[in-house]
Amino acid sequence: MNRKPIRLNFVYYFAGTLLSAFLIAIILESLSRTSLFKALYFLWQEPLLFFLNLSIILLTLSVTLFTAKRRFFFSIVAGAWIILGIVNRIIQCFRLTPISAMDFYQVKEALRNLPMYMNTFNILLLVVLVPAVVFLIVILWKKIKSQKRLVAVPVSLLIFSVLLLGIITFTATRTKVLQNEFDNLHDAYFQYGFTYCFTNSIFERGIDKPSDYSAKRMEEITDELVNAADVLYTGDKAQADSPNIIMVQLESFFDVNYLKHYTFSENPLPNFTALKENYTSGFLTVPVYGAGTVNTEFEVITGMSMEYFGTGEYPYRTILKSETCESVPYNLNREGYRSYVIHNNSASFYDRKDVFPRLGFDNFDSIEFMSGLSYNQLGWAKDSVLTGEILKALKAEEDRNYIYTISVQPHGIYPDNKPEVPYRIQVTPESEAPYPTAAYTSLEAYVNSMEYYINQLYETDQFVGELTKALMAYEEPTVVVFYGDHLPPLSLEQKDITNDRHQTEYVLWSNFKLDKADKNLTAYQLSAYVLDRLGMDKGILTQFHQKASAKEDYKEELKLLQYDLLYGKKYVFDKSNPNEVKDMSMGITQPEITEVTRQGDKLLITGSGFTESSAVVVNGKKYETEYISDGKLSISDKLEEDCNIYIEQLAGSKVALGKSKVFRYLSVKE
Repeated sequence: MNRKPIRLNFVYYFAGTLLSAFLIAIILESLSRTSLFKALYFLWQEPLLFFLNLSIILLTLSVTLFTAKRRFFFSIVAGAWIILGIVNRIIQCFRLTPISAMDFYQVKEALRNLPMYMNTFNILLLVVLVPAVVFLIVILWKKIKSQKRLVAVPVSLLIFSVLLLGIITFTATRTKVLQNEFDNLHDAYFQYGFTYCFTNSIFERGIDKPSDYSAKRMEEITDELVNAADVLYTGDKAQADSPNIIMVQLESFFDVNYLKHYTFSENPLPNFTALKENYTSGFLTVPVYGAGTVNTEFEVITGMSMEYFGTGEYPYRTILKSETCESVPYNLNREGYRSYVIHNNSASFYDRKDVFPRLGFDNFDSIEFMSGLSYNQLGWAKDSVLTGEILKALKAEEDRNYIYTISVQPHGIYPDNKPEVPYRIQVTPESEAPYPTAAYTSLEAYVNSMEYYINQLYETDQFVGELTKALMAYEEPTVVVFYGDHLPPLSLEQKDITNDRHQTEYVLWSNFKLDKADKNLTAYQLSAYVLDRLGMDKGILTQFHQKASAKEDYKEELKLLQYDLLYGKKYVFDKSNPNEVKDMSMGITQPEITEVTRQGDKLLITGSGFTESSAVVVNGKKYETEYISDGKLSISDKLEEDCNIYIEQLAGSKVALGKSKVFRYLSVKE
């Protein structure tokens, strides 16, 4: 028997698969790093990490050789890797963070918001490309014939790739070249490679169990909280009794005066600048930049650090689907506070309507319950509406209030075309100002995007001024914390700004005397610091941040607490979680019908609390509804029968968030 063809066949498949994996790894790194040279430099500088990425690709390719249609499946897997790399490149043009497995949990949201990120031509191109790819896959399936199954080659390749992966992982971990916990996704992809980080994001979820986790260890930590002498702030406490506490998370908000190489025709942030000069402020280190708002939000509300969660993970999408989490709203509720969250975007965005009851909020006032809205060029609601909504929440109950507000107006990605009417604030670059060539075709296009962003920022700053002006005259003691969630998606690198690119800023404002005491913080320390200034310390994590932040093992103990509270046996609560899912109400008030009249072939519904998201329902049938004002709606239908009418507040076209009481309409027979 001639074994030469068999050996050649073995070498052909083995070497061919290995070469394919190598080429795919180079392509993926070139796309991720925007340069073939940078990909080759990664291979030269970090060969261990490069071959770690290669071994993962090799493992996926080797599995396809077990099938009879190995050429088809090989092509699909190889193509999937390259498409993933292309998608990552495109996404990084829109935001600073690369793609991760968690992005696939947000496909519906991405499709719904596509017009805000892509123009009509690009959307049409996408609509054509998707079915074209599906059609190509079908053609390949029919054209590529089955072959005799292989055994030796795929088994050998599989064993080789597993051994290679194991040896490299072991070596890189032992030499501390590799880690699986990333405090910044963008840096991790650049440091460890696209394939490893993306694969890691698929399998890494939650918080790994600490090796010293036990009932005794948790008791030691909680006992120390009572006895600790050091606190986050040691100055005078606020003298006001139980002030209202308002947290205002400002979308993509930071002081653009920290930008290098660019000047502005006027300061885009006059109000925020004045607040920094006169009230407590500081830099705020956030867990994301360019995107990932909800992870900054999660840190501020809970006091937990995102550092210990999986790669690219959003707890809103994972653990908070099933568990409650200790939070500021839960803790303040025990002090008699009522908690609101206000957001001028859809309640369904990031599944907030399902998550906030597990964070202890009593009310969620989303865009579906807001009237008097105006929108920017990209379709995001302007932040000016938030002042009225905050005041409405303050006046709704006699209790003191904790109001968590989330703005949205400066959300990216920003248009790079020159506006028909010049913006109020003009941007002037230096003669040879650097700009991200991977995302923009020219310096002019980059300046256009920056001008759009800065003028949106200016309008958000006007909201900051309007809110503080309104609250200065408010009779109840109130504090407001303004802070940015992350830097804008302008592809900023560290060399482009004078402050750290992971830092925004915060300001602690009050309508009563509160000494200025500037301090730099992390997002997960912010709430504990504010509460400490107000003489409050309810909550395990609040006390921990206030009293243990100077300890040498501060971060290790924080991880233990987070694990125990979310994934462990809840030793800190004596194994009994006191935080139950809240029966959260949507909106501050519900719509109300006071009168229904007929006008020709239309029915005019009069009442209050109507918005653009209101839909008229008659005898269980939902009608296409015309929004006239917050007190008037109409439907086109001549109802001849007596009927029951009510209003639903809809997220999208199907999800009912709230509804009015039923109004009995008595039709007048003609």
